[in-house]
Amino acid sequence: MRVLVLGGDGYLGWPTALYLSRQGNDVGVVDNFARRQYDHEMGVESLVPIRSLKRRVQCWEEVSGSRIEAFVGDLTDDGFVYRVLTEFSPDTIVHFAEQRSAPYSMIDRSHAVYTQVNNVVGTLNLLYAIADIDPSIHLVKLGTMGEYGTPIHRH
Repeated sequence: MRVLVLGGDGYLGWPTALYLSRQGNDVGVVDNFARRQYDHEMGVESLVPIRSLKRRVQCWEEVSGSRIEAFVGDLTDDGFVYRVLTEFSPDTIVHFAEQRSAPYSMIDRSHAVYTQVNNVVGTLNLLYAIADIDPSIHLVKLGTMGEYGTPIHRH
């Protein structure tokens, strides 16, 4: 099976890609490195150093003999999304590419807007590309659907 993991540089995406590759699937990963940019912007870093995606892909091939194809780009760029789906031709897409940090999105208006554009427009571009290119592609999506505020109870 050909599986494309979106958010493949992330803490869920990379282990998922390794697992799927180890199971004998042809795996591709997509990332725009936004999470690395958030950390830089916030002046934080991981407790454990995280090598570049390029280096991790090289290491995986050295230790496993299997190749993971990496695509660097942004899901909010519809041309990029269409190109990757056409070029990689996945059977299944695992979508971990949403900005998941509520505190980040709540910094101010621009961070909230960025989060919405990244999460909603990126996913819409993906859905339209699947519909146009190959509607038989299976989509597994894990993303934020959180809403913040006080719920109103109606009786």
